Amino acid sequence: MRIVALILASLLLSIEVAGQDSLADSRSRINLLTADIQTKFTTLDAMASTLGTHRNRLILLKKESGRSFADIYADELRKRGASEPAIEARFQQVLEAVSGSWPVWSSATGPRPIGYIGSTVDRNSAGTFVTLAPELGMDFGNFAIVAGVPIYGISTTQRDVIGIGDAYVSAFLRQPLRRVDLGTALTVGFPTGNKDEGLGAGRVSVDLNGTLQRQFESLRPFVTGGYTNSTFNNVGYQRPFISNGNAFYASGGLDYTIRRRWTAGVGGFALHALGTQTVISQMVGVPQAGSMPVSGSMPGMPGMPGMGSGPTGPHTMPGGMPPGTPIYGHAPIATIPSQDVSDHGLSGWTSWSPHPDVTFSLRVAHSFPYGLTTVRLGAGFDLSRQLKRLIR
Repeated sequence: MRIVALILASLLLSIEVAGQDSLADSRSRINLLTADIQTKFTTLDAMASTLGTHRNRLILLKKESGRSFADIYADELRKRGASEPAIEARFQQVLEAVSGSWPVWSSATGPRPIGYIGSTVDRNSAGTFVTLAPELGMDFGNFAIVAGVPIYGISTTQRDVIGIGDAYVSAFLRQPLRRVDLGTALTVGFPTGNKDEGLGAGRVSVDLNGTLQRQFESLRPFVTGGYTNSTFNNVGYQRPFISNGNAFYASGGLDYTIRRRWTAGVGGFALHALGTQTVISQMVGVPQAGSMPVSGSMPGMPGMPGMGSGPTGPHTMPGGMPPGTPIYGHAPIATIPSQDVSDHGLSGWTSWSPHPDVTFSLRVAHSFPYGLTTVRLGAGFDLSRQLKRLIR
């Protein structure tokens, strides 16, 4: 009988220890999710729902006690008479609700493959620019790496072309830093796009940037600063030309969550080019045999005119280009001073996600030096969960 009693006691102790380990693991995963800005409020909403309260109460309790959200949640459940197994079940319910209702980027759910297809249509007075960008990669929570090969469709008064752009690899690092979230990204592009068609930079390009952001309930301010040696759509909007040359850029703004899956924001951007820049136009094609050559020089240009306006002097540009033609309308490739590439402007945007894996967006950006307003319609499809099921 003593042996049977000892066996039963050992089994009960093992079950209790296993339950404690399971609960500790769930606590850790909950705390990781609430430390991640992308999943914090979704997780708090799920916890508040099971408690029959509002997430603001959980936030207030954390400010008052300084304890973790997981500990606060467990204490609130105990006050309602929940046993330890019931608490563990509630933790699992929250984890399933978060992972099932919204894409999660957190080490709490383990590494996952990334599959994403983004599509945008940019329209301005220079033309229409269509982009299809499939991406594949791996997400490790605080670190992710993706690779993609964009496909561009360019339609202007002087050219219509479809083809692949420059393939790229991007690495992302995200880390909570006290009350703010710090993110850095390094993108390296490879010259797979046809430079003569305006589809690529014709060189290896590098873009390095960092972002600081903080979430205040429904409001998220952010600021980004970076360096690049080739500027295209990495500053505020997709420009109708590629400029090869060193440049620093910055952007900032405010995102506001109107509803759970509907956000809007406003912001500004600026680019400061350094040294001589090589401009690859997406408006002007390479002259065909027998056509009039187009010069890349710009004699008498006092500055950067706007689209179809601005003082350019009494002369007509070489190749028959009329006065007021912007820098990217002069020649397929031109070498110009840095001040003619530097840029700044304002932008506004909104996005809506009818499904956790589908997002539609609208963005309007205005460049003051160019007098150019660009409207972008976008759609994004996150295939990560489907990809994960396929490779299991």
